[in-house]
Amino acid sequence: MKLKYLLIGMSRSHDEIIEIFKHDVSMEVINNHLKSYLAEIDCLQELTDKFDLFQQTLKEEGYEHSTFHVIKHYLMEYRETFVTIEETKLIES
Repeated sequence: MKLKYLLIGMSRSHDEIIEIFKHDVSMEVINNHLKSYLAEIDCLQELTDKFDLFQQTLKEEGYEHSTFHVIKHYLMEYRETFVTIEETKLIES
């Protein structure tokens, strides 16, 4: 079985796996979990207010500009936090 996990961390040495999903989970589900995380750290409104500006900036600079990438950019640039999605296999013994 393949899995997809969402990492959020303040540095590369201290990763926090906040959610584990089945491999076929939609990006909408992942984005909803990220929005919940932003609400927990009191940043959701700030990002919401500037979302279109961030998205346009990423697009103009030639970067991915989906909702996930806008959230990722916001957290990296303004909260010194990185976000990544990794895929792996579940090893059953």
